[in-house]
Amino acid sequence: TQFYSYIETKIKIDNNDNDNSNMRIQSFLVLLVAMTSVLLRVVDGFGVRNLGSPHRIVVSPSVAKANVLRLGNDLQDAVNGGAEWLHFSVQDGRMVPKISFGAPVVAACRDAFPYTVFDVKLGCIEPEHRVADFIKAGADILSVHPESTLQLGAVIHKIHAAGVAPGVVLNPGTSVSSVEHVLDQCQVAVVMLVNPGYGGPKYLKQAISKIKELRRLKPSLHISVDGGVSEKNAAELIAAGANVLVAGGGIFKA
Repeated sequence: TQFYSYIETKIKIDNNDNDNSNMRIQSFLVLLVAMTSVLLRVVDGFGVRNLGSPHRIVVSPSVAKANVLRLGNDLQDAVNGGAEWLHFSVQDGRMVPKISFGAPVVAACRDAFPYTVFDVKLGCIEPEHRVADFIKAGADILSVHPESTLQLGAVIHKIHAAGVAPGVVLNPGTSVSSVEHVLDQCQVAVVMLVNPGYGGPKYLKQAISKIKELRRLKPSLHISVDGGVSEKNAAELIAAGANVLVAGGGIFKA
């Protein structure tokens, strides 16, 4: 933003100086290069918003665990600390008993963090009615629960057709076989250690078994783990095949 303000100011100054056409041309070229750079950065597979290798470990801070009164500061601290992904857990009060936030929060964060991968988990009933809002808001990944829709394949296709990475969410009671038919279309699978919105016991053994099976079925899949990930279980989850660790309290309360 400061860079663009500098360019705009420079162009205004140059435009007031009728005798300095070379400066105006130079300013225009600099601005053109900057704009081209931004466009290239968001092209799939090229820039910093590319999801990267599924075998590279990523820590994705959970936005829901940040201090809502200083949300921008907390997220900026996380990004400055090296976070390449941010995890948005959307909860509608039905699919998940709690209510979190919607597309406007994601859109506001996108304006502030244009180069960070936004990993959005839609914990809502009939996500097919919400997908367009979150795509417009700037989501890079949209993951849905198979239990939340009667048309899982159609929802995944809709996400993919919009140029966003589709994902599926596996609750502790969700089997890998229930999502196997859409894995070819998915880039991400989120394995939950707990029941979303309830917390409670961590189903670590079941999660590890699912991670191993998912990695076997699709080696190129990004496998994310959410719900109680900590330094105590991270190594075991990574060894099983997970490459994205969603963490909240451990980051924002550190």
